[in-house]
Amino acid sequence: MKFSRRHRPRGNGDESVLPLTNVVFLLLIFFMLAGRLASPEAFEIKPPVSTSEAQARRDGLEIQLAANGEIALDGKPVDLETLERRVGEQIEASPGLALRLKADGAGDATRVVAVMQVLRDAGGEKLRLITIAPE
Repeated sequence: MKFSRRHRPRGNGDESVLPLTNVVFLLLIFFMLAGRLASPEAFEIKPPVSTSEAQARRDGLEIQLAANGEIALDGKPVDLETLERRVGEQIEASPGLALRLKADGAGDATRVVAVMQVLRDAGGEKLRLITIAPE
């Protein structure tokens, strides 16, 4: 018994490349979204060590305070007036927005209190101080 071979029409081969293209675009979108999960830091900050081992929540707006007193919001340096205005705008857009203050452990405590006062004046009601877990 002789079986005949089925002849497939020869195309330009696009039908075998299409799934690969879809996978590449899905990976591209995934890495674009995953790359934004970590907030940029304007300067190096070493937060104080915590006595608690509970994991901190990572939602909300992050404000960074360096040891030398520099302030950053969304990874961009700002002064106190600009900080108050921009945080106020964010809180107006999202009432109840949580604020996270990442202050350097070697910084001046009076500067931390001043920044906390500005955040309260801007309308902030929820403030979390970021610390690092004990080793």
